[in-house]
Amino acid sequence: MLPVLYENESVAVFNKPAGLACQGGSKIKYSVDTLLAKIDSSDETGYRLVHRLDRGTTGALAVAKSRTAANTLTKAFSDRTVDKEYVAVIRGIPKALQGMITTPLINTGTKTVAVSEDSVDAKQAKSAITKYKTLATGKFNNQDVALISINILTGRKHQIRAHCAQVLGCPVLGDAKYTVGEKEANEVDKYDSGGSGDENSQQISGNMFLHLYRLSIPPDISVKAPFPKSWSDVFKQLNIPFSKKKGSANE
Repeated sequence: MLPVLYENESVAVFNKPAGLACQGGSKIKYSVDTLLAKIDSSDETGYRLVHRLDRGTTGALAVAKSRTAANTLTKAFSDRTVDKEYVAVIRGIPKALQGMITTPLINTGTKTVAVSEDSVDAKQAKSAITKYKTLATGKFNNQDVALISINILTGRKHQIRAHCAQVLGCPVLGDAKYTVGEKEANEVDKYDSGGSGDENSQQISGNMFLHLYRLSIPPDISVKAPFPKSWSDVFKQLNIPFSKKKGSANE
């Protein structure tokens, strides 16, 4: 079952692992939805997703424990009163170590694309705002990387991934979909699927170094999600004590 980070009578917050989709679909055998349905699938008290993380993204995932709680939490996420802090490892070092990205995004059906305001597609694009701050920089497996914290003020599909790759020019490590160049993408997939042979390497392909680290739900829920063990190599090479980056509830 999913690791529980926090739970009360209305909400549960789980630590979602990499490779697990939130919802089912073609070629998806297991998902958060299917796992939760095994606990309680009733109409009134069944568990309900109120937000989603991409399949390769890890971290705090809130789930409502009733229809009433789902309505309240869905509104909170929609109104942006829920604070979400992501942490990511990106390939390369941003020219500006912190800032706000406001480039609009358009979803093509297969990918999210950043478009300039004078583009022919600008009218179809949706506003997207991403704030980021660089926490550390260094080398990881002989390539420049940066550890950044991210807050999104809008909730577009693949917003962080598209803004990092297409605006900063620094794709999320492990994100083959938004990494330019087939060779780089293949190298990332090999590492993330455990190809390096290291015991801390990911055993599930499709993992990205993108993690929802802190989730704060009003009025008084604040949860930190521990990082996956696979991140220990990154922290070690960036001289960050891994144990101190592990999260817990209401810290």
